[in-house]
Formats: sequence, structure tokens, C-alpha cells
Amino acid sequence: MPVDPVVLRRRLHAIERYLRVLRTLRARGREAFLHDDVVQDRVERNAELLAQTCADVALHIVSASGSGAPETYGDAIRRAAPLLDLPADVADRLAGAMGLRNILAHMYLDIDHGRLFDELGWIDDSERFAAAVERWLGRL
Repeated sequence: MPVDPVVLRRRLHAIERYLRVLRTLRARGREAFLHDDVVQDRVERNAELLAQTCADVALHIVSASGSGAPETYGDAIRRAAPLLDLPADVADRLAGAMGLRNILAHMYLDIDHGRLFDELGWIDDSERFAAAVERWLGRL
């Protein structure tokens, strides 16, 4: 499957939006987050969408590379990393966020909001991932 730059750039724009929302909500602080259901819901949804979109982009890139299909979203991120010149530690942290995505999507009744807030640092790695994808597209 060839790379579709339009599809990837559309997803990169979505990543920018999710990042903007998550950063705004994270800036309110942990205590405000823990006491506001509406903010928690917005963080949950935008974090889930951010992780899913990163996974979709990675799957597209890995598929276009001609290698076999990854078994997991985390595997897709790790396999896309060398193609994008993304440092392995960034890819590993972002791949770890795919587990969070699974919790948000499937185990939503069991979310520990304190832990969710504390682990939002991965969104910075998603920004690095998006920048690497943008550079990669520029080289095509």
C-alpha cells in the first residue's frame, strides 16, 4: 500500500487538536482535574483519540513500508520509529500509551484519574512522533 500524504496530514491535524485540548486541561493542575468530572471526561476522550490516531499513523507507515502487519498498536509505533528517525525511548513511551488507550476504550469503569493525570507526560512524545512523521513526509 502506498503512503497517502493526505490521510497522514489529516491525522496530524487531529493530533494537533487533541494535544491542544489535553495541554489546556493539564495546565489546570492535578487537584482541579481530580475534582471535575467534565474535565476528566474530556481528558479521557482526547487521550484515547490521540493514542488511537498515533497508532493509525504508525500502522499506515508500517503498511506502506511493505513489512508485515504489526500485532499490536505498540508494535506499530516501535516498527515505525526507525523509519521516522524517532528515538527508541520516545517510541517506547508512546507505545506504552497504547495500553492506556486500551483501558480508556475498554475498561472505562476502572480508570484511576490520579494515575491518568500523572501519566499525561506521554502526550509530549506524541508531539515528537507527529513532528517526525511531518519530517518523513517532507522527505518523500
